Amino acid sequence: MSTSESKPLKTFQTTRSELTTFEKQLISATIILLTLNVLDITLTLWGMSLHLIEEGNPLMQLVIEKNPQYLTALKLLLPIMLGIACWRVRDTSRKLIVYGMGLTLIVYVLIMFVHVHWIYTSRLL
Repeated sequence: MSTSESKPLKTFQTTRSELTTFEKQLISATIILLTLNVLDITLTLWGMSLHLIEEGNPLMQLVIEKNPQYLTALKLLLPIMLGIACWRVRDTSRKLIVYGMGLTLIVYVLIMFVHVHWIYTSRLL
């Protein structure tokens, strides 16, 4: 068998591995966190523009005073960075990821309740 008759080289080989349940949950949690961040910044800037609320986080207040677009970019970038960091260590720090992401999601859900409260009390609903 000559070299020209040898087996053809496989130039592109795909292996499709299914995502684990944990990986799917991590992706879902990151998307939910990103969505909650978008809602948070949208409602915060809206409430501030109506002079109904003030930013409760002093660091975020400084960013808003500098430029509200910086805050929007930061609020979009942080959950994406957190999701990527969790993805990279998903096999070594699973328990830390579950607790950390869970706590973060709980905090943002509570923040959404604060937003609903001020919207309701200001009679915007």
